[in-house]
Amino acid sequence: MGRHFIYLLVLLATMACEPFDLTKKNFPVCAKPSSSIGYSIGHLDVTFFLDNPQGDIGVVGWDPGDNKGKTRVGTRVTYTYDQPGTYTITLTIANSCDDKFTTTRQITVSN
Repeated sequence: MGRHFIYLLVLLATMACEPFDLTKKNFPVCAKPSSSIGYSIGHLDVTFFLDNPQGDIGVVGWDPGDNKGKTRVGTRVTYTYDQPGTYTITLTIANSCDDKFTTTRQITVSN
């Protein structure tokens, strides 16, 4: 009776555990994003866009550099400056793997 009891315990223990299977998991695979800042100026109106984008691009954010806290999101955005001047634009890109890329560029706008 002792052998049967031990056999039953081993059988129950092995049946209760599901083996770990990596094929059931989905891990994102991403290429790091990058791009240059493209722009076109029409007096105080400036359109920013991704120039030569590479990698997996998810969210694209733009800081126009005028210290007003008015950021824009999108691969192509238009921003109107209040006054002429030289501004440092900041582009930040993130993908679904949380890889981030940031670059800056100076532009001069006039009216």
